[in-house]
Amino acid sequence: MVVSLIALFCIFASAVGGMIAKEFLPEHFLSEESKTIIKAARSVVIGLAALTLGLLIATAKGSFDGKELQLKEGTAKMIVLNRLLLKYGNKSDAARNALRQVAIAGISIIEETSKGRPVKEAKGEGIDDLTVKLMELPEQNAAQTWLKNAALSLGNEVAISRWKIYQSTSSTISPLFLAVLVFWLMTIFFSLGLIAPANAAVLSALFMAALSMTGAILLTLELDQPYDGMIQMSVEPLKMALQQFR
Repeated sequence: MVVSLIALFCIFASAVGGMIAKEFLPEHFLSEESKTIIKAARSVVIGLAALTLGLLIATAKGSFDGKELQLKEGTAKMIVLNRLLLKYGNKSDAARNALRQVAIAGISIIEETSKGRPVKEAKGEGIDDLTVKLMELPEQNAAQTWLKNAALSLGNEVAISRWKIYQSTSSTISPLFLAVLVFWLMTIFFSLGLIAPANAAVLSALFMAALSMTGAILLTLELDQPYDGMIQMSVEPLKMALQQFR
């Protein structure tokens, strides 16, 4: 939200700056020929900015869907692992408890991030403990051997999914890339201000246009950070899985 508000200020201020600069420019600077060139140059930047912003939104949406799929796949693997351990018998209680703690830790990390609280760097003790408990399962018959091997394989996949989810809490959008995009938009609005009459209607239209562009930037940033902000990924899959671990 802060980044988007700064972008809104910069973009709209560029339009106002163009209107102010127009008053100090010699008349021949804004002749019909000059305005034609300004409009042509603006069209080039508009096309570039529109294409870039569209691709950015599409990429952010794809990233959001990918992160949501990671969470659901990781949760599904945890549920299947729990079912395998139930078939193993009472001697798998320690492993099931470790699996429960991994789910609880995952919910805690996501909820703390969604509240804007800093999350300490994860060291993966819960995943390591789960792996140790799975390796300690006794093998008294062929069925238990098969179940243990299947559980170890799923446990490894759960660990990979967990680290992918943790790493996906960071932003993938480069600040430099975002700054260049805002600069392009500022250029567009400055050129609009140069040839636009200074009245309330024009200022209102320019402000609404700047607000729309900023809304697109905000949407992109929100989709890029699904564990924080206004558009958040639900932790219900993990909570539903946790209910089955009891």
